[in-house]
Amino acid sequence: MFMKMLKTNSIWKLTVIIFIQIFPTCVFSKSVEHGPDTLSITLKTAEERFIKENLQLLASRYNIKAAEAQITQTRLWSNPNISIEQNIYNQTTHRYFDFTSTGNTEVQIQQLFTLAGKKDKQVRVSEINKQLSEFTFYDLLRSLKYQLRTDYYDLFFLQQSLRFYNESIPNLSRTIGSVEDAFNKKSMLLSEVIRLKSLLLSLQNEKLGIENQITELQNDMHILLHDTTLQNIYYVPQLELHLLDSLKVDNLSLDQAIQTGISSRPDYKLVAATVKLDEANLSLQKSLAVPDVTIGGRWSRAGSYIPEYYALNFSIDLPFFNRNQGNIEAAEMNMLADESSRQQSMNSIEREITNAYQKAIGTDKLFKSLDKKFTAQYQTLVASMTQNFQKRNITIIDFTDFYESYRTSVLQLNQIQNSRLDAFETLNFRTGTDLIIP
Repeated sequence: MFMKMLKTNSIWKLTVIIFIQIFPTCVFSKSVEHGPDTLSITLKTAEERFIKENLQLLASRYNIKAAEAQITQTRLWSNPNISIEQNIYNQTTHRYFDFTSTGNTEVQIQQLFTLAGKKDKQVRVSEINKQLSEFTFYDLLRSLKYQLRTDYYDLFFLQQSLRFYNESIPNLSRTIGSVEDAFNKKSMLLSEVIRLKSLLLSLQNEKLGIENQITELQNDMHILLHDTTLQNIYYVPQLELHLLDSLKVDNLSLDQAIQTGISSRPDYKLVAATVKLDEANLSLQKSLAVPDVTIGGRWSRAGSYIPEYYALNFSIDLPFFNRNQGNIEAAEMNMLADESSRQQSMNSIEREITNAYQKAIGTDKLFKSLDKKFTAQYQTLVASMTQNFQKRNITIIDFTDFYESYRTSVLQLNQIQNSRLDAFETLNFRTGTDLIIP
């Protein structure tokens, strides 16, 4: 009878230690403890720094500048050509390089004039190439911004889950020490001690997995934000969950999302601009079939049938054989191919947005169906479990099963919130605009 009472008291003490020390502090904290090298950062601040510092965006901006310079170059006229001819030796006067009236000097200057609007068509091609560079930049911005936001949200909720483990594992370790003392005094069963140690090992392994994920996300954040001077900074995202909870997706129709994606996505604009480039290139290739004209003047002191000879010259290629037929046909085929790609891109966008929209609706519906008093009810259940332990109604196995259930619920709620925000960002990414503004 004494041993049974001692065992019951040990179980009751174990229960009180775990629930009082662990559970009240591990429920969805809004922040994570800050170490000396942590940096709290809001999403707005992260995006501002990303836009300014990211090296991939910087390189893409240089490509736009290069395309602008190419437009300037295309607008320039061809340089005039001048040639000077001087006889080396005059057999009559026996003079070398005779620049007098008895020797011969000739000067010729020529200028190329393009016909069939080639210059304007070349400028048009260069302007569209600049648009392609701009759309490439905005598509890169869209992709990297999506990565930044999803990494930011993932990092936030992983840190919330990590706090759960950081607070639970030390307390559970101390509790196991107390249980082992009770076991040594023959007041606790070995199976109960092993059960708790198994739970502790599971928590430690899960914590390690979360820490590894956080490390990867921290590295991604350093790269996205071009963090060169603060390599050891540990980013701590700051989110106002009550503001994120008010986000809505059900007031947006699927047709609106699809139309927004077609009109806004830079990758689709890039494909459409490529078709325009093909059209401009086809027009240019047809104009190249028309030969250009070279006009010039010539002066010869004594090399013609009369002294002081002046002449006007004119030259043009005769388009008998090469009328640029191959390049024209290739331009036509490229245009047809890119038009097919444009149609394929439109179909892909519709499917992608439909899929993202359905996921956003589904995750939002799941989140809103959750009981908002979920955490408080668990706290009430904690007290009830303590009383049941005190009355010997449940065993340590029931207790650990409840703890595992509670831990799973905490992590799943974090995951549901994370998945909801990721689904919203995926919809923003697929439509190419912030339809759902965080």
